[in-house]
Amino acid sequence: MPAGWPPPPVSFVLIWITQHIAEAGTVNTGQTLLSIGALVLLGSVIVSANRSSLQHGVILQQTEIGVYAVSLAMGRIEEATGKSFDEFTAPDDSGDTDTATSLTQLTSTLGPESGEVYPDFDDIDDFNNLTTTVYIAGVDTMTIHSTVAYVSPSNPDLLLTTRTWHKKLTVYVTGSATRDTVRISSIFSYWWFR
Repeated sequence: MPAGWPPPPVSFVLIWITQHIAEAGTVNTGQTLLSIGALVLLGSVIVSANRSSLQHGVILQQTEIGVYAVSLAMGRIEEATGKSFDEFTAPDDSGDTDTATSLTQLTSTLGPESGEVYPDFDDIDDFNNLTTTVYIAGVDTMTIHSTVAYVSPSNPDLLLTTRTWHKKLTVYVTGSATRDTVRISSIFSYWWFR
């Protein structure tokens, strides 16, 4: 076989070795062992190449799933960014909004108000405990879960049961074909001026 050719299929290599052994006439024990060794070496190279190719495919699939998960999480955060900070500050039916000047005006129960259904939310805390499923053809089925909590301005990782001017939206995205969970958080703050 000339050098530089692409690797031939296994069946071609076996036929080539068999023909050259047959042309040589008599075959001694050394030639037989050499031929067997060559076949074992060839087989191990083929198995190694297949294993490497499979691992590469799995890595590509996991990367694709990760990109989709991050995109879905960021999409949920972007969706919430377009909403009002609180039900009190959300526009009413006529489009008017109220300005919250006291923490007692903010809702104490986080989640959608009576009659509100996704995707028709009007404020950030409506996304609390929202779970949706997205099927991405040829990739995976992704589950998106979000939570909202009041947080301390000095320690945004500290979730509070009391009202503050800061709410933390955390989005979790999991896939049925992946072991990892993507978690992305964003802090939303309310500012008012006198």
